Amino acid sequence: MITALERRMTALAPPPDAGPKPRVACIEWMEPLMAAGNWMPELIRIAGGTNLFGEDGRHSPWLTWEQLRDADPDVVIVAPCGFDIAHTEAEVHWMTGRSGWNELRAVREGRAYLADGNRYFNRPGPRVVETLEALVEMLHPEFREQRLRGDAWRSMD
Repeated sequence: MITALERRMTALAPPPDAGPKPRVACIEWMEPLMAAGNWMPELIRIAGGTNLFGEDGRHSPWLTWEQLRDADPDVVIVAPCGFDIAHTEAEVHWMTGRSGWNELRAVREGRAYLADGNRYFNRPGPRVVETLEALVEMLHPEFREQRLRGDAWRSMD
């Protein structure tokens, strides 16, 4: 089973010539702000992105709004721990109501996403392969069919 999952993960990685790696802020909690840690930085890297906050295998770090704003990520993924997409959407005002939200590059370019943290992003186990697939769909839509859009993630547009 592990070998099969590793093969799936390898197959999901974008091609080496995929272009610049988008700078990603994956948010695990909105108030107070917390970036995703543990396995998420590694998955973002495998998906062809550059994780801005958090380290492989380390607990999720606290984050200030100023740090997020100053980093001005190319992609923002809001995937609160224990929240599905509907719950995240109901609470996303903690992000969108902040001064400067609309000036973030990710927001201006339509690359801010809500994700199902409960089923995909915040639980370890075999489902991390589907989490990787969702990340590749968000970070490199030109390389992947958007099979998990609507179920695992959606655009904030």
